Amino acid sequence: MASAGRTMMQAGAGSAEKRRRRFAAAGIAPLMLWQFVFFVVPVILLLVISFWRTRSYRMVPDFTFANYIAVFTNGAMWRALLLSVQTAAFVTIACAVLAYPIAYFIAKKAGRLKGLLLIAVIAPFWISIVMRVAAWRLLLGENGVINQSLLSIGLIDQPLGFLLYSPVATSIGLVYAYLPLYVLPLYASIDAIEDNWIAAAKDLNAGPMRAFWEVTFPLSLPGLIVGAVFCFIFGLGEFVTPALLGGGKQLMMSQVIQDQFQRRLDWPAGAAISIVMLVIVFALLAVSMKWFRKASGEKL
Repeated sequence: MASAGRTMMQAGAGSAEKRRRRFAAAGIAPLMLWQFVFFVVPVILLLVISFWRTRSYRMVPDFTFANYIAVFTNGAMWRALLLSVQTAAFVTIACAVLAYPIAYFIAKKAGRLKGLLLIAVIAPFWISIVMRVAAWRLLLGENGVINQSLLSIGLIDQPLGFLLYSPVATSIGLVYAYLPLYVLPLYASIDAIEDNWIAAAKDLNAGPMRAFWEVTFPLSLPGLIVGAVFCFIFGLGEFVTPALLGGGKQLMMSQVIQDQFQRRLDWPAGAAISIVMLVIVFALLAVSMKWFRKASGEKL
């Protein structure tokens, strides 16, 4: 009887586990379908088109590596890629420097204001990125708030022309746009650090700075890595902010791709550049995941 009871319990447990798996599969299926239709299929189409040619502004399914050769031998492509990497790296570093004290304050010092401050961090996402970037044009222009304020107090004699339609303006807009994406994962990492761990370090005669560098900072590395990945990858492929604030004097890779598709009508060349950028992004994700696992392992 006891053996039969155990068998029935095991069968019931197995049946429940199968039902949980079916429910999980049913929940994931719409997401997987969405990803397949709107990501996998378009990427496959881009990959196929990238090996075609363009003749008289029409795509011809004639297999060639010419588009990829042009990507790696065209100096304009390398300049655009270098500008994109430089801008994304600067934005990532600037966001890290600005986000860390914000995230630390919200996680450890805000107290009852924590929820309100988190809402303030994500509030910019409630407004369209186009509207937010357009607002920066009003601030950075020669007749904008910043230049007019500096003129009125006598710090400058003429408006600062480099504030708008320049890489400086693009960097400012990107830092503003992606700072919340850095604050949120950093906040999650710092908030998970127990206060008694820091107190234990201080009990062992560690000063505030040593406790920070040997306890808080290493344990917050996963958040730093995730935030850096968000900022760098999004900054590398950003289009709206460079288009509205950069002025088109120096093109980033997203603008080069747009130029190939819309102005030159050379879809195979634009597809090849897109595939190269996609490979770069996936490589960065693979490296960052390795760093993330290492940082998380050190935490454990």
